[in-house]
This record gives sequence, structure tokens and C-alpha cells, in this order.
Amino acid sequence: MANVAAPSVVGSTGLPTALFVRLRGGSWRRWVAVVLAFNIALGMGFSVVALRHQADARSRADALFADLNAAASAQDAVLWRATTGATDPAVLAAAGHRVDVAADRVAATPDGADDADVFAAVTTYQREAAVARDALIAGSATAIARVAEVQQESVRLQEAVDTAGERHREANESAGRVADFETLFMMVFAAVMAGLLFRRFEAARRSGELGVAAAKAQGEARFRALVHHSSDLITLVDADLAISYQTPSITRLLGYSEDELIGTQLADLTHPEDRLSLVAARAEATAEARATTTSQLRLRHRDGSYRHVQSIHTNLLDDPDVRAVVVTTRDVTEQKQLEAQLQHNAFHDTLTGLANRALFADRLDHALARTDRLAAPVAVLFVDLDDFKAVNDGSGHTAGDDLLVAVADRLRRTLRPSDTIARLGGDEFAVLIEDAAEPGRPEAAAQRLLGALAEPFVAAGDGAEVRITASVGIAMGAAGQHDAAELLRHADVAMYAAKAAGKGRSAVFEPEMDSAIIGQLQMKAELARAVERGEFTVYYQPTVELANGRLAGVEALVRWQHPERGLVPPLDFIPLAEQTGLIVPIGRYVLREACQQMRAWHTSYPTTPPMTVSVNLSARELDEPGLVDSVRDVLVETGLDPAHLILEITESLLLVDLPATVTILSALRALGVRLAIDDFGTGYSSLSYLENLPVDILKIDKSFVDRIGETPADIPGVEDPNQSVMVSAISQLGHALHLDLVAEGIEQREQVSTLQGLACQYGQGYYFARPLTSGALAELLHRQADEPGWNLEPSSQAVAG
Repeated sequence: MANVAAPSVVGSTGLPTALFVRLRGGSWRRWVAVVLAFNIALGMGFSVVALRHQADARSRADALFADLNAAASAQDAVLWRATTGATDPAVLAAAGHRVDVAADRVAATPDGADDADVFAAVTTYQREAAVARDALIAGSATAIARVAEVQQESVRLQEAVDTAGERHREANESAGRVADFETLFMMVFAAVMAGLLFRRFEAARRSGELGVAAAKAQGEARFRALVHHSSDLITLVDADLAISYQTPSITRLLGYSEDELIGTQLADLTHPEDRLSLVAARAEATAEARATTTSQLRLRHRDGSYRHVQSIHTNLLDDPDVRAVVVTTRDVTEQKQLEAQLQHNAFHDTLTGLANRALFADRLDHALARTDRLAAPVAVLFVDLDDFKAVNDGSGHTAGDDLLVAVADRLRRTLRPSDTIARLGGDEFAVLIEDAAEPGRPEAAAQRLLGALAEPFVAAGDGAEVRITASVGIAMGAAGQHDAAELLRHADVAMYAAKAAGKGRSAVFEPEMDSAIIGQLQMKAELARAVERGEFTVYYQPTVELANGRLAGVEALVRWQHPERGLVPPLDFIPLAEQTGLIVPIGRYVLREACQQMRAWHTSYPTTPPMTVSVNLSARELDEPGLVDSVRDVLVETGLDPAHLILEITESLLLVDLPATVTILSALRALGVRLAIDDFGTGYSSLSYLENLPVDILKIDKSFVDRIGETPADIPGVEDPNQSVMVSAISQLGHALHLDLVAEGIEQREQVSTLQGLACQYGQGYYFARPLTSGALAELLHRQADEPGWNLEPSSQAVAG
């Protein structure tokens, strides 16, 4: 049990672990012996010192005893002289004082204070001496007798002092013998301990040397293990780069065995383009002892490929244990590949892999700089996909990205490898043609590009065909032109000119285009100010019931009353408003103004049934999250019955994200308003969805109405019955779906008659009336109310007039 308990006891004292282990190993007896021997030697040393100190004290006491005897003898002599001659009190007192001082000195020493007999004799002696001095001074007859008594006490004091001195001498001799014995014992003990300690220290030294050797061997083994299993390759080469040693890491790094490359020149493994770097690193490392340098190299793998490595060259040629240049090599191939990838990403589009705007601008800068030396013009093609937003919104962004990748691939296959193709962002691409000296080459490249993009693309998801066109702007850069950004802007301007001309085509930059773009930018700025200043007004085009010419409703049309240009046509600012998003506040203004005006007309000119007002909704307005709430707020604010408001959307909007559009239209119809499809018949795919759309009215596009009454080219004066086929088909479709029909753009009486025959209920156009101000329309309402039978049929107006 003692052995079991020992660890806890020793451990609780806080002894070092090494000592604890040694004690457990059985060496505790040696430690106990050492401690006991040390204590004995220390005690004997203190004993010798104490004995010597006591002997010295006794010797000092003997000397003081002698002084005391001398003082007493002197006082005896003074007292006897006083009995025979004159008595001097001062002399007598001084003799007595000397005895007192000597007695006090004896009492002050430890060894003297212990002699009680001496002090008793001194006390008696001094008492008798004092009595004798007084008798002598007084001249008493008993003075001589008193002096005789003092002499007797002096003898007894002398005997006491001699006895004490003898006792001290005997004690000193005994202590001296003990001290000599202890001193001899300590010398012998010290010699024995010195021998034992020497043996112990010698054994510890030998054990330490063995431990150092074992530790050194263990360290060398550990170093060899680390070197052999290190991911870094350690190579020893001489001053001429000949390999003398390589660690086993060579197999993992380059595929060779450990000894396979011994004697091979390191330069033979190095990529030819990196050999100068290797030689320079060798020269720098061997320039002085212990010098270190680094290098970035490519070393040949056993399979013939090259690995990127980073090497540290350390000159240990002067080290007798090495005598070589130590080359520590680390594989940085993955790091280099990552750096290359990051650099590629910095100058390439991540989606398509084409050059990005930064790389394109850099190459364009260099190409323009070469035009000064070579006099070879360059050309920039700015490519923008037409209506790409419809693909993104209708099929999702994934489909849009797939299409962009396919477009990029088709551009690569269509253009030459020497042409730089870049994706600038979104659906915008750019092409740099550097040798554009041959006339018509950029235009021919643009036509090839347009032809390639006109071919249908196959959607990755469902395999459906996707058709898309592009608009291309071309700008030429010649010698002396160094502004790459300006050249790219010119191509951008030409691209917008191509879009304005009808899309799906190319246009070459002309200086006047720049002026047109600047004018367009100025128009945008003025349009924004117009929204802030409220420069818009609403015109109303009547909608007529074809059966009787009655004014059934109006369509609200916005006009811009420019302070300097006058009345700006809608086609000049509506596209800009949609592009900038200003159509949203403009549309809200038109909706509020139209509803408020119609509510006022209902009050002033009530009709049966009440008139309706139609307001157009743009694609941008349909995308606004708060559209439904905005319409509800306007109806509440103006007090207009929702049934008297018609919201119109163009058929082309049904091609973009139809489910989302149907959701919004359903929410609007839930308010009680009516919905109409404007320009019906000009779309491509809405007919299959028409049955499920929450609409109430179809508005036949003016292009179909214009065909009614046209004369065949081969039979002058005879109306072609086939010209009304589309209107008839739309009319039959509308009736089958129980939808009201409104024909747009009626300009002739024959068109009215044909539409009446096709049971088209409503119509509008210049034949009845042009868009009117609210005041002008109020006059028509006033006339309709005051003149029974009056209507907007021109023939009836002539009769009524």
C-alpha cells in the first residue's frame, strides 16, 4: 500500500516529475544518505565553531580576572600607605573605582558572569574597602584594623579568582580536544564525501555524454525521417549544377526514383526558357559562403510534362559535412494554375469565356498605336442582341445565359481567329478587326455575323428553337486616332442607329449620328424635367358605337407640351420614357387625369350607358410591383366606377412571361376594371392563350383595317374581298369568345360599312374624330346632349348641320 500511496504524497508536494520518477526507481536511499551526511557535517562544523568561541570567551574572562586582581592589589597598597601618612580622599576613591570597573568588565562577559564565587568575594571586598576608606578619611583609631580586614578579604578574592581561572583552563583544554577531534572527523568526512561526489559526477558525466549521443542519434533519425517524408524536394548539387543527392520526394514531384538522377545536370531537367534563371540563381548563391537565393523554374516530369517549382539555393560548399549547394524545391504548379486562372478571369468574361471590356480596351489601345506605324486602319463592331430581355423574362435567366453562350460560340466560328471578340456586359458584344484596310471588310464581317445569328438557336432545356436578331454598329479607327473609348462609343452610337432603322441590321458611324445621340440625351434630360414640372397634357380620341355613331367612350392619349418645341408627338418621347422608366410616373398622371375627367363628364353629361375611358399600360408599368394598388387608389380618389375604366395592353406583352402577366391582369380585373388587348393580330403566339386571358375587349390593329377597301392592282376600281379576311377572322374569334371588338384607324366610310357587316361593335379613327383636348371633347358631349339624334357619323353631322 505504501508504494501505491507514494505517488499521491510526493505529487502533492509539488516535486518535479523527473525527481519523482527517480525516487520511485529506488535511488531515494542515496538521496537520504546524502542529506544525512550533509546534516552531520553541518552540525559538527557548528559545534567546532561554538567550542572555539567558548574557549576564546574563557580566555578573555581570565584576562579580566587578572585585571581585577591587579586593581584589588593596587587598592590594598593605597590603603596601607594611607595608614602611615596623609590621607588623600581622591586617591582612595580612584583606587576603589578601578576595582568597580574591573568587576563590571568581568560581569559583562558570559563566562565571567557565571562565576558566582568571584562576584561574592568582590562584593564583600569592596564593602570592607569602603568602610576602611571612610575610617581613614575620618582619622578613626579603627582605621588600621579596617585596613587589615580588607587585606584578608583581598586574599579570599584572590583565591576565588585563581579557582575560576583554573576551572576555565580545564574547560578550554577539554573543548580544544573535542574541537580537534571534530575537525579531524570533518576532514576525513569531507575527503570521503568528495570521493563519493566525484564518482557520482563522473558517472553523471558519462551518462550525460551517452544521453547527448543518444539524443543526437535520435535527432539525426528524426531529421532523416522528416527529410525523407517531406513534401519538398531537397537536392544537393555541386558548383556546376551536377546532382549528387536527392530526397525520395523526387518520386512524388517529378516521377523519378531517388537515385535515378544522380550525376545528371539540373539544367537538363529545367525548361529551356528557365535555364538562364537557374544559372543566375547558381551564380548568386555561389558568390559567397552561406549565400541564399530563390528561383522560379519549370522542371521536366518523367512523363514529359513540366511542373512549376519554387527553389531556394543555399551555398554550403564550405561546410565540411555537406560540400554542396542545397536546393530546396517546392511544387507550385497548382498555385501557378490558380494565378493563371485568376489572371484569365480578370480579362475574360466568366460566362462565355470571351475577352471582357478591360482586355478589349487594352487590345484596342495597342491596335490604334500600331496604326501610326503601319498605317493600317482598325474597325470596331458593336453588337447588341435585339429584344434579349424578352428571352430573359419569358424563359428565365438560365435560358438567357445559355443563349449568350451559344451566341459567343457562333461568333467565334463566324469570325477569324485574329479578330478579338469580347462580351462587354449583358447582351452587348464587341469585335476588333485590326487589318481593316480592305474596303468593305468590316461591313462584310458584320453581314456574316448577322447571318450567323439569324439562324435559329436550340434551347438547352426543351430543345425548342429560339430566334434572335442583332444590331451592329461599325466604327473605323485610322492613324492619329488614339482614343479607344471614343472609337468604341462611335460604334455604340452606330449600333443605336441600326436599331432605330429597324433592328437586325448594321450601320456605319457617321458624324451626324453623334449629334443625333446627343440630341437624344438632351431629350432624356428634358423629359425628366418635364415630369418634375408637369408639362404633360391628356388628349382624348373618341370611341364610336358603329351601329349608330354614338360616342361610347374615349381613349386617353398623353401629349408633351414642350415650353420651346411646342407639342411633342408621342413617338418622339414615349420610347425614351419607357427606356428611362419615366413612363411610370407619366402613366400614373395620365390614369389619374383621365379618371378624374371622366368622372366630371359623367356628372355634367350623363349618358346611357355611361361613357368609358381607356388608358394604355406599358410593359414597364406592368413590371411595377405597386400597379394594382396604384389603380385602386386612383379609382378611390377620383370616385370613378371601375366598370367605366378600360386598361389596354399591347399583344406583344403577352409574349413576355405570360403567367406573370396573367396574374397581374387578374388582379386588375378583380378591381372591377375592364381589360383590352391593343393592336391585336400583330403578335405571334397569343392566340393559343387568348381563351384563358382575363380580357374583355379586342382592338383590331389599324394595319388590318387599312386593307379594307383597297383596290386590287390588276382590277382598278374593284374592291378586293380578300383584304378583309383578317378582320373577319378576328371578328369571328372575338364573338366566339364573347369579347367586344374595337377597330382602330378607321378613315373611310367603306371601312365602317364592312366592319358593321362583320358585327364589329366599336371603332375609332380620323373618320370620326382626331384626338381632342378635354375642352373640345366637352363641346361634342354638350352637342350630343342638346341635339337629339346627333352622332359622330360624318354624314349625319352634315344632315344635322
